[in-house]
Amino acid sequence: MMLLAFIAATMPSIRAPSLHKVLLIASTYSLRFSAAYTTLPVFNAPRSTAEVLTRSMSASAESDGEIEIEKKFAVNDQTSAILKSYGFDVVQKEEFVDWYFDLPAPRWKFCLDDCWFRYREKKVKIMNNWGWRGAWQVKRGRKGTRDTDGMTTYEELQGKAAKELILDMLPEVTANESIELKCKSNSQYSTHDIPYLEGGEQLVPFARVETFRTCWKATSTVNEFSGLKVDIDKADSGYMVGEVEALCDGISSQEDVENEKEKIRKFVDMITRESERDNEATTIGKLEFVLMKESPDLYNACVKAGVIHRPK
Repeated sequence: MMLLAFIAATMPSIRAPSLHKVLLIASTYSLRFSAAYTTLPVFNAPRSTAEVLTRSMSASAESDGEIEIEKKFAVNDQTSAILKSYGFDVVQKEEFVDWYFDLPAPRWKFCLDDCWFRYREKKVKIMNNWGWRGAWQVKRGRKGTRDTDGMTTYEELQGKAAKELILDMLPEVTANESIELKCKSNSQYSTHDIPYLEGGEQLVPFARVETFRTCWKATSTVNEFSGLKVDIDKADSGYMVGEVEALCDGISSQEDVENEKEKIRKFVDMITRESERDNEATTIGKLEFVLMKESPDLYNACVKAGVIHRPK
């Protein structure tokens, strides 16, 4: 399996049928392909809420799904110095691409339910070669996902559990209802290899975000904020944003979550106060920025559904 993973990671440009067979065996990798036309089925209503919840709980148990709590903040040329003054240092730099998927417009469903399907490809180096290694992910909002100050709480699943949840939440398709439709890919992505999920052919990309990330952590375990992680992101659009996050396991109590929220609020308040930024102003994320600029109809639908708040 390690040999197959090595082949997949070091030969990202090859799309031959033989490689396709190899990648089908390596279940942790997803074959990417670019197509001008696809089969778009006509679909029924999604499976019942009870069915989805049952499968969802099972997937979470198998994958030890995490709870991500985070708050974004505006960055400037003082941010690095401020983080160092609080005992934080750079621990990692990453480059990755996020593809976000939903049903075709205007049938958007999942993002309007605060459930975000994405395929994340990370740039990795194995020996002397660079390649891209990807995995399907789900960020699913919990009750009270977004606080009025922009703090968010999401359940995160990745890999097999994420793929199973995605497929289980998709509308059912029967053979009699499936029709061939020549559906041109969004010209915006025609030069890219669009990730493919077998069984999820009705999903289409609505956003692609390339990110260069610098990760910061406290260098001392006695630091009051040692459990927090700070990411400074710069998107391919040039937009920059910072985020302070904490991760809890899937069985954490609500009290634990609230404690982490307060710790994050305190740290963000300290950072923004020193950088003379207004902490009351809502800082938007990379995806929100892209939707505002490139998909205003979807952005407005998300605002109407209450899953995105317009910045103050």
